[in-house]
Amino acid sequence: MLETMRDRGKFWTPAPGLSARIERNDFSAGFVTGLQQVLISGDLDKAAAAIAPSAREVGLWGLAEGTQTWVRFARDRALLVSTASLEIAPGWRDGYVATPCDDGYAVIDLSGPALPEVVAEATSADLEAGSPSAAILFAGVTALLYRSNPRTARLHVESPLAAYLWRWLEERK
Repeated sequence: MLETMRDRGKFWTPAPGLSARIERNDFSAGFVTGLQQVLISGDLDKAAAAIAPSAREVGLWGLAEGTQTWVRFARDRALLVSTASLEIAPGWRDGYVATPCDDGYAVIDLSGPALPEVVAEATSADLEAGSPSAAILFAGVTALLYRSNPRTARLHVESPLAAYLWRWLEERK
């Protein structure tokens, strides 16, 4: 039976390499590598106190500060993002669970003078109103959206959806 199954993989858009870049006069996009990402579910206050007490929380369109950031996307779920190595063992402890997921989310930085227009095309959210949750529908897929500096937006999207989102960014006029 397996011998007669067709290879459907050739119909999917191939994932871009992590060194892929989009460079235009008014807009650029590129993958961010080297970040540590840990999904935390459960009691976020206990997790923050135990794992990364100095990390700051960021919500929708908020500005991340420091080397560690809590990116909240539900009342009981956040992504701890760090530029430094995190030595967090996976599993349950004291009301929360930690799941290292460095490869679970692709991270894309967007910048340039057309950044407001790109974001406006991709989402209908009122970014100026903000939200404690960074979760948003961006070009039709769930992503986490905040700013890594005042002029750069950062998207975390589940890795299997990165090829679609990259293609959307490439085809944007």
